[in-house]
Amino acid sequence: SVIKNIANFTWIAVGFLIALAITGINLGVLLASVGIIGLALSLAAQNLVQGAIKGFFIVLEDQFAIGDVVKIGDDAGLVEKLNLRITQLRDTAGRLITIPTSDINRVANYSLHWSQADLKIPVHYNADINKMLDVTRQVGEELQSDAEWSEVIREDPQILGIDDFGDSALIIRVWIKTEPMKQWDVSREFRRRFKRAVEAAGSEIPFPQRDVWLHPSEDFRVALLGEQSNGHAP
Repeated sequence: SVIKNIANFTWIAVGFLIALAITGINLGVLLASVGIIGLALSLAAQNLVQGAIKGFFIVLEDQFAIGDVVKIGDDAGLVEKLNLRITQLRDTAGRLITIPTSDINRVANYSLHWSQADLKIPVHYNADINKMLDVTRQVGEELQSDAEWSEVIREDPQILGIDDFGDSALIIRVWIKTEPMKQWDVSREFRRRFKRAVEAAGSEIPFPQRDVWLHPSEDFRVALLGEQSNGHAP
């Protein structure tokens, strides 16, 4: 669409100049005047020109396109519209976010060429960690061998091992390379299967919990001792 718009503008401009030449208007003087006016307009619309240049290179380099899921600055969503002036994203809440192309400096594309499910699986501290790693590996193999999911999983799931000691759980890191924009579907299915596998193994998914220890203050203890020494009941 960008190339089409540029081509249309070029042909219109050429046709306009040819029409002026046929009518006998001096194009040299006209072009000099247009050049001066164009220079003044370009100085007054630097952001617009900068955005047009950025938009051209975004399209030329195929950084992202309509239908991709991207993150631009603090905004993320599905690209619904893209031109030399603006980019419009539809986020998960259904809001349409319009971003001037001149403000685009850094883009994270979640759907170009391939995607990856980055899973952080919690396991109980009291569980046999080697057994939990085997369960995680088994879930990945079963998911990949499933006919419904094998078409969207490109490579064998990578079980990276224990990634972190969380507040209430050990974290196992799993990477699964998928077709573009299928990482979220694969992640949800992996979590569902992992929960069932953990329950079948006699364990459970940990949840945040906290141990609270109550200690009476020293003043409170002294008061009790004093009352007992005077013969009074505490």
